[in-house]
Amino acid sequence: MRPFATLALLAAPILLAAASAPVPPAGASADAALANARSEAAAAANKLKSLEAAAAKAGDEAARLGAEQAAAAAAIDEAEAKISESDASLRLAQSQVALAERRLASRRAPLAALLAGLATMGRQPPLLVLADHGSVDEMVRVKALLDTTMPVIERRSAALKTELAERRRLASDADAARAELARSRDLLMLRKQQFAELEGKTAKRAASLAGEAFGVGDRVLASGEALEAAGSEAAARQAARSTAAAVAMLDFAPARPMRGDSALPPSDFAYSLPASGAVIDGLGSVDRAGIVSRGLRLDTGRGAEITVPADGKVVFAAPFRGQDGIVIIDHGRGWTSLLLGVASDRPRGTRVRRGEILGRALGPIGVELRRDGVPISPAFIAASSVPLSNGGNSR
Repeated sequence: MRPFATLALLAAPILLAAASAPVPPAGASADAALANARSEAAAAANKLKSLEAAAAKAGDEAARLGAEQAAAAAAIDEAEAKISESDASLRLAQSQVALAERRLASRRAPLAALLAGLATMGRQPPLLVLADHGSVDEMVRVKALLDTTMPVIERRSAALKTELAERRRLASDADAARAELARSRDLLMLRKQQFAELEGKTAKRAASLAGEAFGVGDRVLASGEALEAAGSEAAARQAARSTAAAVAMLDFAPARPMRGDSALPPSDFAYSLPASGAVIDGLGSVDRAGIVSRGLRLDTGRGAEITVPADGKVVFAAPFRGQDGIVIIDHGRGWTSLLLGVASDRPRGTRVRRGEILGRALGPIGVELRRDGVPISPAFIAASSVPLSNGGNSR
């Protein structure tokens, strides 16, 4: 047996052990990350609910303080109305006091004139009064008048004094009431200021809680995204474990046929990759979205030359859905090639041969090969085909 076959037999136990060996603990870490993401999402959701409840409570408190402030303002308006009433009562009392004083003065005027006359007569010398017979008669009449009017004047004066004292008392009470209402007004203004400050603090607290709730909501969304990513990663790792287990149950692939080896004849389907470039994804690989690749993805630059992979007929060459360029070639006997990201001017029905220029790459291209609808690795078929330089065009 050739050295290659010997090497394959020696490596068989190692490959089988590697395929059936337990998967590294990366899956366990993914499961732990998924559990942590779920725990963080639940904690963030609970915190969001508590913050929303606190924000609603703060809003109710602000409304209550606003109602109390409105009541305080109404009380202030009532106090101002009472102050205005007291001012009017005070002015009325002062005018009544002034009127009473004028009435008292007018009623005292006759008594004052009489007393003045008596005082004048009292200053005259007694001999002059006796010499003047008219003065004696006048003095007698004045004394009689005084004896008659003095009691009346005294009663009226006493009544006026009582009325004047009552008016002054009312004025004093009005002054006291006005001072008390002024103090009440100052107190109510202070309460209004305090309520305004409390309302401002409560509104700020409610806004702060609302902002914090929005922040927690963002964290909930981030936790949800992390949970989704962790779930996708866990699903991908589970798929990888399943694939590894399935591969472990498969038989070994036959050795690659080599030129000059009559025991391993080359494949009867001449196929080559349409471009040279690094392989980004292979057949069966799973991307982050969980989509399984059905072919190869080559890292070709935009404008790179694309050749025909095998003889056949162009059945489609145009943009389709999300792809800017798709080329489908029917090779016959159930073989079909699908090239993604390729722009070609070959019309439908054109016969093409392996190695001919098909078009240009629009960026990284995808190469899918199927036989009777079943995806097959293009790289494997190309590796088992006769090289183009050794007569591939003639096949």
